[in-house]
Amino acid sequence: MHLTRLAWPKNMDGKRSGWSGILGNDLEIRRAIPPPTPQVARSLSQQALSEHRAGIVSEVLVVLSAYFQPHEADDIKAAQLAWWCDELQDWTREQVVYGLRQWNRDNPRLRPTPGDILRILLVTRGKREAERAKISAPPPRREAELTPEQRAERKAVLDDVVATMRANAAWVK
Repeated sequence: MHLTRLAWPKNMDGKRSGWSGILGNDLEIRRAIPPPTPQVARSLSQQALSEHRAGIVSEVLVVLSAYFQPHEADDIKAAQLAWWCDELQDWTREQVVYGLRQWNRDNPRLRPTPGDILRILLVTRGKREAERAKISAPPPRREAELTPEQRAERKAVLDDVVATMRANAAWVK
């Protein structure tokens, strides 16, 4: 199989186009879309990240202690707790506690997985961000109803533009 290197799209004259994907080049649009997680782990030092992960482990152990605990080897338990930390380290400890308690309220008899808690956190964050975007968006502008005179004036201007275009371009019919 031959793999080709992806290249920046080019215009017909060989110059780079301004196209950069589905969102285009508008960086403001990309900045306006919040990340899916709070990304807490990115801003922490190595020591603070270790402390953060230890806090997550303690909260997870508290909640999981309410459920059946199968007898597993210590290395398996450590790997499972590392999995919990890997999935949830981008969230604050308070958010993780909220997700764990929400799971317990909704599913008191089922033991959660990291994916269950992550889903709760993502849905909650999505709803909050959507509400925030709705609040910050300006209300839709209502167009004033046009009078018959204004409609006739706009139609005359449009007809004049179309007639000019047809006169200057043979391909417009």
